[in-house]
Amino acid sequence: MPLLREEAEKLSNNHLVSGVIDEIIERDDLFSILPFVGVNNKAYVYNREKTLGGAEFLDPNDKVSESGATFEEVVAKLRILAGDVDIDKFLQSTMGDTNDQMAIQIAKKAKAVARKFHQTLATGDVTTDAKSFDGLPKLVTAGQTIDGGANALTLTMLDELLDAVPNGADAIVMRRGTIRAYRALLRATYGTDAVMQQLENFGRPMLTHNGVPIIMNEFLSGTEGASSGAGCSIYALRMNEVDGLHGLYGGGNAGIVVENVGTVQDKDATRIRLKWYTGLALKSTKSIARLKGITNV
Repeated sequence: MPLLREEAEKLSNNHLVSGVIDEIIERDDLFSILPFVGVNNKAYVYNREKTLGGAEFLDPNDKVSESGATFEEVVAKLRILAGDVDIDKFLQSTMGDTNDQMAIQIAKKAKAVARKFHQTLATGDVTTDAKSFDGLPKLVTAGQTIDGGANALTLTMLDELLDAVPNGADAIVMRRGTIRAYRALLRATYGTDAVMQQLENFGRPMLTHNGVPIIMNEFLSGTEGASSGAGCSIYALRMNEVDGLHGLYGGGNAGIVVENVGTVQDKDATRIRLKWYTGLALKSTKSIARLKGITNV
């Protein structure tokens, strides 16, 4: 009797490659340059300038008017971002020959925690999720918002956007499709592709507009049009700890903390918790500007 395929397959094992290939991929270059400040309390409190004391010209012997500056107290709360994963001890012990089951699960849970921060940074709204923090669309004020009128991107729009950040923007944040439109706009205007500049903060050539790097964030909404149709926003951001946008972290670790909770009470598994005490603060409202109503999604 000849050797049948079914019998041969019983004697052969498939070649399993170690590691797991990423399929859930969204690019966020903003997170890599966003500064973070440590917080020892449950909230980060700072004061914004509200009004200035006045001054006036006087004639001799005129009475000098008195007035003082006023301030606005701003509170940025730390939030708890966390997730658990249970690793069955039997599976970890008997099926970890090619891939460490616990290491893989921890890495993927860390990716999920970081991804949630990215999403909240780009679209967070405490009126929708009171346990989270406000992201870029909610932090920007009406006075710092430019309406693109449901039109395609123009170079003049970007000039106006940068002018809205008087102390100078550190980055322009766009979706991938908007960056493609910007490149096409430059080719149509100048007959050449977009110029790349080598910037120290990034360590690689970056697409720029008026010397300000353009960075990609695919977590920005692409459904900001009428009745949630196609449409998006572009942001100009100034990022620092003095007057700009920056992240917050609580405790002694600036990143995600991995904690072994121990054996789960009702099953033979080890529970691993990944957590991050984090938040977002905007010192000056003039450090963020938004160009909304752009059709190049």
